[in-house]
Amino acid sequence: MRIFFTFLGLVFFLSVNAQTERDTVLKRCPVFITDTVSSNNFFIEARPATLKVYRVKGKLTIAVEQRDQFFTLFFHDRKLRTGKYDIAPGSRGSREVEATYSFKTGDQASYISLSKGTIDVSFDKEKKLWFLKVNGMIANLVDRSVTYYKVKADLSVL
Repeated sequence: MRIFFTFLGLVFFLSVNAQTERDTVLKRCPVFITDTVSSNNFFIEARPATLKVYRVKGKLTIAVEQRDQFFTLFFHDRKLRTGKYDIAPGSRGSREVEATYSFKTGDQASYISLSKGTIDVSFDKEKKLWFLKVNGMIANLVDRSVTYYKVKADLSVL
């Protein structure tokens, strides 16, 4: 009897997760990180990108990868909720998200956090998809100068 309840509890626990962990290859990259001076986009829209949904210590993480560059959203919840999330570096609240742009060059990797922004999350019941609309800003300090980058993304997650 104990084995039956353990098995039943295990099946229930595995089916409770709202977002499944998976990788999806997108035909067009949904992330736009543009320089405010030259309007240069670091992610190339016409190239494919990989959308990854996974968990880090039980918390939901969504990443978009194109070649050796990544755009990652670290949620402080186990599942998505409809509404607005605020992007803030070092955040800890349930309605706050940490977001980073990272890239590899040779053996080195660089991580740049989004300094501010918002994520609008909505759920389409007919398609059973989550839609995330990201608007943010990166302030990159190098030596004595600051460069600003606009960040926009339109993600759809199963």
